[in-house]
Amino acid sequence: MDELKKYIGTKIKEYRKSLGMTTIELSKLSNTSQTTISTIERGKRFGTIETMLKICEVLRVTLYDILPSERSENLSVPQIHDKRIALILDRLSAEDIEVTETLVLNNMSLLRTLNKLTPNQKKHLSNHLNSIINND
Repeated sequence: MDELKKYIGTKIKEYRKSLGMTTIELSKLSNTSQTTISTIERGKRFGTIETMLKICEVLRVTLYDILPSERSENLSVPQIHDKRIALILDRLSAEDIEVTETLVLNNMSLLRTLNKLTPNQKKHLSNHLNSIINND
């Protein structure tokens, strides 16, 4: 269990530093004490599930992102998602599947952010991207 605490703490610290954020900033944004953040990052303890979710939300990652891959692989995707994914993949070419896989694996936090946009924000972003693409 100590190894898991250290692993999770290290991952949280890595994500925090990649955003250029201090433990104080993370604590304020996640409504968690700085002491708790430091203790988690040092691998001394787990936070409550609520605390961990808040921290992950601020870091724009999921709990799956901070778990070791061998533990994450044991977490099954509900069958309803398997069917939806299969339907989507059936409609894509092999090249599109490869692009999609790369996009998802390398840009999950960006995709989560885009998913939170309002329909109007998505429309404006789409128009902006189209204008950039069409100007090349």
